[in-house]
Amino acid sequence: MAVEAQRPAARPAEPARPRPKREREEEVLVWPDLVFIEFVAAVLFTITFLLLSVFINAPLLNHANQDVTPNPSKAPWYFLNLQELLLHMDKSWAGVLLPTVALAFFAVIPYLDRSRQAQGVWFGTKYAVRLTVIAAVYAVVVSAGLVIFDAGDRTHTESLTRWIPSCDTQAAHQGSPCLRDADPTKHEGIISVKDVSKRLQFSVPFPNIWGIHDKNLDWPGDLDHIPVPLNNVCGNIGSFHLWCDMHLNIPVIMSDQVIPLSTIAFLAVLIIYVLFRLGWVRTRRDVFLIMFTAVMASYLTLSMIGSFFRGQAQALIPPWDIKVDEG
Repeated sequence: MAVEAQRPAARPAEPARPRPKREREEEVLVWPDLVFIEFVAAVLFTITFLLLSVFINAPLLNHANQDVTPNPSKAPWYFLNLQELLLHMDKSWAGVLLPTVALAFFAVIPYLDRSRQAQGVWFGTKYAVRLTVIAAVYAVVVSAGLVIFDAGDRTHTESLTRWIPSCDTQAAHQGSPCLRDADPTKHEGIISVKDVSKRLQFSVPFPNIWGIHDKNLDWPGDLDHIPVPLNNVCGNIGSFHLWCDMHLNIPVIMSDQVIPLSTIAFLAVLIIYVLFRLGWVRTRRDVFLIMFTAVMASYLTLSMIGSFFRGQAQALIPPWDIKVDEG
Protein backbone atom coordinates (compact mmCIF):
# COMPACT_ATOMS: atom_id res chain seq x y z
CA MET A 1 0.00 0.00 0.00
CA ALA A 2 1.53 3.26 -1.09
CA VAL A 3 1.97 5.87 1.55
CA GLU A 4 1.20 9.34 0.28
CA ALA A 5 3.92 11.77 1.17
CA GLN A 6 2.75 14.61 3.27
CA ARG A 7 3.23 17.96 1.68
CA PRO A 8 4.54 20.74 3.88
CA ALA A 9 1.93 23.20 4.91
CA ALA A 10 2.05 26.41 2.89
CA ARG A 11 3.38 29.39 4.77
CA PRO A 12 0.98 32.23 5.19
CA ALA A 13 1.77 35.13 2.91
CA GLU A 14 3.64 37.85 4.71
CA PRO A 15 2.28 41.34 4.37
CA ALA A 16 4.31 43.57 2.03
CA ARG A 17 6.75 45.67 3.92
CA PRO A 18 6.52 49.36 3.22
CA ARG A 19 9.61 50.93 1.70
CA PRO A 20 11.60 52.62 4.43
CA LYS A 21 11.37 56.34 4.24
CA ARG A 22 14.55 58.23 3.59
CA GLU A 23 15.67 60.87 5.98
CA ARG A 24 14.96 64.45 5.01
CA GLU A 25 18.65 65.23 4.78
CA GLU A 26 19.17 62.47 2.19
CA GLU A 27 16.69 63.67 -0.40
CA VAL A 28 16.47 66.71 -2.65
CA LEU A 29 13.04 67.72 -3.87
CA VAL A 30 12.29 69.71 -6.99
CA TRP A 31 10.15 72.02 -4.87
CA PRO A 32 11.33 73.86 -2.90
CA ASP A 33 14.96 72.74 -3.02
CA LEU A 34 15.57 73.34 -6.74
CA VAL A 35 12.82 75.59 -8.10
CA PHE A 36 13.04 78.11 -5.27
CA ILE A 37 16.80 78.55 -5.73
CA GLU A 38 16.37 78.94 -9.49
CA PHE A 39 13.63 81.51 -8.94
CA VAL A 40 15.76 83.58 -6.56
CA ALA A 41 18.69 83.40 -9.02
CA ALA A 42 16.44 84.54 -11.89
CA VAL A 43 15.14 87.49 -9.83
CA LEU A 44 18.65 88.57 -8.86
CA PHE A 45 19.84 88.28 -12.47
CA THR A 46 16.88 90.38 -13.70
CA ILE A 47 17.51 93.10 -11.12
CA THR A 48 21.24 93.18 -11.88
CA PHE A 49 20.62 93.28 -15.62
CA LEU A 50 18.12 96.12 -15.16
CA LEU A 51 20.59 98.17 -13.10
CA LEU A 52 23.34 97.63 -15.67
CA SER A 53 21.04 98.77 -18.47
CA VAL A 54 20.22 101.97 -16.54
CA PHE A 55 23.80 103.03 -15.78
CA ILE A 56 25.73 101.53 -18.73
CA ASN A 57 24.95 102.42 -22.31
CA ALA A 58 24.79 99.34 -24.51
CA PRO A 59 27.14 99.61 -27.52
CA LEU A 60 24.42 99.20 -30.12
CA LEU A 61 25.39 99.84 -33.74
CA ASN A 62 23.45 100.51 -36.90
CA HIS A 63 21.51 97.86 -38.77
CA ALA A 64 23.66 95.03 -40.08
CA ASN A 65 25.22 95.68 -43.45
CA GLN A 66 26.64 92.70 -45.28
CA ASP A 67 29.00 94.97 -47.22
CA VAL A 68 30.61 96.38 -44.05
CA THR A 69 32.55 94.33 -41.50
CA PRO A 70 32.87 95.99 -38.08
CA ASN A 71 36.35 96.27 -36.60
CA PRO A 72 36.78 94.47 -34.24
CA SER A 73 34.54 91.66 -35.42
CA LYS A 74 34.09 89.18 -32.59
CA ALA A 75 32.54 85.76 -32.29
CA PRO A 76 29.70 85.04 -29.82
CA TRP A 77 30.87 85.07 -26.21
CA TYR A 78 30.92 81.25 -25.96
CA PHE A 79 33.36 81.09 -28.91
CA LEU A 80 35.58 83.99 -27.85
CA ASN A 81 38.04 81.61 -26.21
CA LEU A 82 38.48 79.80 -29.52
CA GLN A 83 38.86 83.12 -31.33
CA GLU A 84 41.53 84.03 -28.82
CA LEU A 85 43.35 80.75 -29.47
CA LEU A 86 43.30 81.49 -33.20
CA LEU A 87 45.65 84.40 -32.54
CA HIS A 88 48.27 82.19 -30.92
CA MET A 89 48.35 78.86 -32.76
CA ASP A 90 47.40 76.97 -35.88
CA LYS A 91 43.75 77.40 -36.89
CA SER A 92 42.99 73.69 -37.12
CA TRP A 93 44.29 73.12 -33.59
CA ALA A 94 42.63 76.20 -32.11
CA GLY A 95 39.25 75.79 -33.76
CA VAL A 96 38.79 72.01 -34.01
CA LEU A 97 41.41 69.69 -32.58
CA LEU A 98 42.12 71.25 -29.17
CA PRO A 99 38.42 71.71 -28.24
CA THR A 100 37.74 68.15 -29.40
CA VAL A 101 40.55 66.83 -27.20
CA ALA A 102 39.17 68.75 -24.21
CA LEU A 103 35.61 67.46 -24.75
CA ALA A 104 36.86 63.92 -25.25
CA PHE A 105 38.83 64.20 -22.00
CA PHE A 106 35.71 65.27 -20.13
CA ALA A 107 33.77 62.37 -21.62
CA VAL A 108 36.26 59.65 -20.62
CA ILE A 109 36.79 60.83 -17.03
CA PRO A 110 34.02 58.50 -15.65
CA TYR A 111 35.61 55.55 -17.47
CA LEU A 112 39.10 56.26 -16.13
CA ASP A 113 38.10 57.12 -12.58
CA ARG A 114 36.12 54.01 -11.53
CA SER A 115 36.46 54.53 -7.80
CA ARG A 116 33.15 54.75 -5.90
CA GLN A 117 34.68 56.37 -2.86
CA ALA A 118 33.00 59.73 -2.15
CA GLN A 119 31.11 59.38 -5.41
CA GLY A 120 28.81 62.34 -6.08
CA VAL A 121 30.33 64.38 -3.26
CA TRP A 122 31.69 67.85 -3.83
CA PHE A 123 35.42 67.94 -3.04
CA GLY A 124 35.44 64.28 -2.06
CA THR A 125 39.20 63.88 -1.53
CA LYS A 126 41.32 65.15 1.31
CA TYR A 127 42.95 68.09 -0.49
CA ALA A 128 40.24 68.67 -3.10
CA VAL A 129 39.43 72.26 -2.08
CA ARG A 130 43.08 73.20 -1.98
CA LEU A 131 43.77 71.61 -5.35
CA THR A 132 40.77 73.32 -6.96
CA VAL A 133 41.78 76.78 -5.78
CA ILE A 134 45.43 76.32 -6.74
CA ALA A 135 44.57 74.92 -10.17
CA ALA A 136 42.12 77.75 -10.89
CA VAL A 137 44.57 80.49 -9.86
CA TYR A 138 47.41 78.79 -11.73
CA ALA A 139 45.37 78.49 -14.94
CA VAL A 140 44.23 82.12 -14.81
CA VAL A 141 47.75 83.45 -14.21
CA VAL A 142 49.37 81.22 -16.83
CA SER A 143 46.73 81.89 -19.49
CA ALA A 144 46.86 85.65 -18.97
CA GLY A 145 50.66 85.59 -18.83
CA LEU A 146 50.99 83.72 -22.13
CA VAL A 147 48.59 86.13 -23.83
CA ILE A 148 50.54 89.10 -22.48
CA PHE A 149 53.85 87.61 -23.62
CA ASP A 150 52.45 86.99 -27.10
CA ALA A 151 51.59 90.70 -27.44
CA GLY A 152 55.05 92.04 -26.73
CA ASP A 153 54.67 95.16 -28.85
CA ARG A 154 51.88 96.43 -26.57
CA THR A 155 52.82 94.88 -23.24
CA HIS A 156 56.58 95.50 -23.74
CA THR A 157 57.43 91.90 -22.88
CA GLU A 158 59.61 91.91 -25.99
CA SER A 159 62.26 93.61 -23.85
CA LEU A 160 62.87 90.23 -22.16
CA THR A 161 64.34 88.90 -25.42
CA ARG A 162 65.95 92.08 -26.64
CA TRP A 163 69.33 90.56 -25.82
CA ILE A 164 69.05 88.57 -29.07
CA PRO A 165 71.08 90.69 -31.55
CA SER A 166 69.75 92.27 -34.68
CA CYS A 167 70.52 90.51 -37.97
CA ASP A 168 73.09 91.84 -40.40
CA THR A 169 71.08 92.55 -43.54
CA GLN A 170 74.25 92.45 -45.65
CA ALA A 171 75.39 88.97 -44.59
CA ALA A 172 74.51 85.94 -46.73
CA HIS A 173 74.38 83.65 -43.67
CA GLN A 174 73.62 84.88 -40.17
CA GLY A 175 75.46 82.24 -38.12
CA SER A 176 74.27 82.71 -34.52
CA PRO A 177 70.54 83.40 -33.90
CA CYS A 178 69.40 86.95 -34.57
CA LEU A 179 66.18 88.88 -35.17
CA ARG A 180 65.46 90.78 -38.37
CA ASP A 181 64.02 94.21 -37.58
CA ALA A 182 61.58 96.04 -39.82
CA ASP A 183 63.12 99.33 -38.71
CA PRO A 184 66.94 99.08 -38.72
CA THR A 185 67.18 101.98 -36.26
CA LYS A 186 64.98 100.26 -33.64
CA HIS A 187 65.75 96.80 -32.34
CA GLU A 188 62.96 94.75 -30.75
CA GLY A 189 62.93 91.36 -29.11
CA ILE A 190 60.47 88.57 -29.84
CA ILE A 191 57.07 90.24 -30.08
CA SER A 192 55.04 87.04 -30.51
CA VAL A 193 55.70 83.36 -31.06
CA LYS A 194 55.14 83.89 -34.80
CA ASP A 195 58.47 85.75 -34.88
CA VAL A 196 60.13 82.34 -34.63
CA SER A 197 59.10 81.71 -38.24
CA LYS A 198 59.28 85.30 -39.50
CA ARG A 199 62.06 87.26 -37.80
CA LEU A 200 64.34 84.68 -36.19
CA GLN A 201 67.28 83.74 -38.41
CA PHE A 202 70.38 81.59 -37.99
CA SER A 203 72.63 79.24 -39.98
CA VAL A 204 74.40 75.97 -39.19
CA PRO A 205 77.01 74.11 -41.29
CA PHE A 206 75.40 71.44 -43.43
CA PRO A 207 76.68 69.13 -46.20
CA ASN A 208 75.63 69.61 -49.81
CA ILE A 209 72.65 67.23 -49.71
CA TRP A 210 68.85 67.54 -49.74
CA GLY A 211 68.96 70.61 -51.93
CA ILE A 212 71.54 72.48 -49.80
CA HIS A 213 74.26 73.80 -52.12
CA ASP A 214 76.04 76.44 -50.03
CA LYS A 215 77.10 74.22 -47.06
CA ASN A 216 74.82 76.20 -44.74
CA LEU A 217 71.35 75.32 -43.48
CA ASP A 218 69.54 78.63 -43.04
CA TRP A 219 66.54 79.16 -40.80
CA PRO A 220 63.91 79.80 -42.08
CA GLY A 221 64.91 80.05 -45.76
CA ASP A 222 65.99 76.43 -46.31
CA LEU A 223 63.18 74.86 -44.25
CA ASP A 224 60.04 76.62 -45.42
CA HIS A 225 59.49 74.51 -48.54
CA ILE A 226 60.16 70.85 -47.69
CA PRO A 227 58.40 68.51 -50.15
CA VAL A 228 56.28 65.74 -48.66
CA PRO A 229 56.42 62.15 -50.00
CA LEU A 230 54.41 61.55 -53.17
CA ASN A 231 53.89 65.27 -53.65
CA ASN A 232 53.92 64.64 -57.39
CA VAL A 233 50.49 62.99 -57.13
CA CYS A 234 47.95 65.44 -58.49
CA GLY A 235 44.24 65.39 -59.15
CA ASN A 236 40.88 65.47 -57.45
CA ILE A 237 38.67 62.73 -56.08
CA GLY A 238 35.31 64.38 -55.79
CA SER A 239 35.81 67.36 -53.52
CA PHE A 240 39.04 65.93 -52.08
CA HIS A 241 42.16 67.56 -53.49
CA LEU A 242 45.26 65.38 -53.57
CA TRP A 243 48.52 66.78 -52.29
CA CYS A 244 49.94 67.96 -55.58
CA ASP A 245 53.07 70.02 -54.95
CA MET A 246 52.48 69.98 -51.17
CA HIS A 247 55.34 71.19 -49.01
CA LEU A 248 56.01 71.53 -45.29
CA ASN A 249 56.89 74.86 -43.74
CA ILE A 250 58.93 73.74 -40.74
CA PRO A 251 59.34 77.22 -39.17
CA VAL A 252 55.57 77.84 -39.31
CA ILE A 253 54.89 74.37 -37.89
CA MET A 254 57.23 75.16 -35.01
CA SER A 255 55.71 78.57 -34.23
CA ASP A 256 52.04 77.70 -34.76
CA GLN A 257 51.89 74.11 -33.54
CA VAL A 258 54.93 72.67 -31.77
CA ILE A 259 55.72 75.57 -29.44
CA PRO A 260 52.11 76.38 -28.35
CA LEU A 261 51.12 72.73 -27.84
CA SER A 262 54.37 71.87 -26.08
CA THR A 263 53.93 74.85 -23.77
CA ILE A 264 50.38 73.78 -22.86
CA ALA A 265 51.45 70.18 -22.20
CA PHE A 266 54.52 71.20 -20.18
CA LEU A 267 52.62 73.63 -17.94
CA ALA A 268 49.85 71.08 -17.34
CA VAL A 269 52.31 68.38 -16.32
CA LEU A 270 54.30 70.86 -14.23
CA ILE A 271 51.46 71.80 -11.87
CA ILE A 272 50.45 68.15 -11.41
CA TYR A 273 54.05 67.12 -10.71
CA VAL A 274 54.64 69.93 -8.20
CA LEU A 275 51.44 69.14 -6.29
CA PHE A 276 52.30 65.44 -6.37
CA ARG A 277 55.74 66.13 -4.89
CA LEU A 278 54.06 68.17 -2.15
CA GLY A 279 51.93 65.15 -1.28
CA TRP A 280 48.60 66.77 -2.15
CA VAL A 281 47.86 64.67 -5.24
CA ARG A 282 47.17 61.14 -4.02
CA THR A 283 44.53 59.63 -6.28
CA ARG A 284 43.54 59.62 -9.92
CA ARG A 285 40.55 61.77 -9.01
CA ASP A 286 42.89 64.49 -7.74
CA VAL A 287 44.61 64.56 -11.13
CA PHE A 288 41.31 64.84 -13.00
CA LEU A 289 40.11 67.53 -10.60
CA ILE A 290 43.18 69.64 -11.34
CA MET A 291 42.90 69.16 -15.10
CA PHE A 292 39.16 69.87 -15.24
CA THR A 293 39.50 72.99 -13.09
CA ALA A 294 42.44 74.28 -15.12
CA VAL A 295 40.62 73.79 -18.44
CA MET A 296 37.50 75.60 -17.23
CA ALA A 297 39.53 78.44 -15.68
CA SER A 298 41.50 78.86 -18.92
CA TYR A 299 38.24 78.83 -20.90
CA LEU A 300 36.84 81.68 -18.80
CA THR A 301 40.10 83.64 -18.84
CA LEU A 302 40.43 83.51 -22.63
CA SER A 303 36.75 84.44 -23.00
CA MET A 304 37.21 87.49 -20.77
CA ILE A 305 40.33 88.56 -22.67
CA GLY A 306 38.59 88.19 -26.01
CA SER A 307 35.55 90.10 -24.79
CA PHE A 308 37.11 93.01 -22.89
CA PHE A 309 40.73 93.33 -24.07
CA ARG A 310 40.65 92.89 -27.86
CA GLY A 311 40.19 96.02 -29.94
CA GLN A 312 40.63 96.91 -33.59
CA ALA A 313 42.52 94.30 -35.60
CA GLN A 314 42.33 92.11 -32.45
CA ALA A 315 45.00 94.20 -30.75
CA LEU A 316 45.41 93.76 -27.00
CA ILE A 317 44.29 97.05 -25.44
CA PRO A 318 42.59 98.23 -22.22
CA PRO A 319 38.77 97.92 -22.19
CA TRP A 320 38.24 101.68 -22.04
CA ASP A 321 40.15 102.17 -25.32
CA ILE A 322 38.02 99.74 -27.34
CA LYS A 323 36.07 101.48 -30.10
CA VAL A 324 34.14 99.74 -32.84
CA ASP A 325 34.82 100.99 -36.34
CA GLU A 326 31.69 100.46 -38.42
CA GLY A 327 33.67 100.72 -41.65
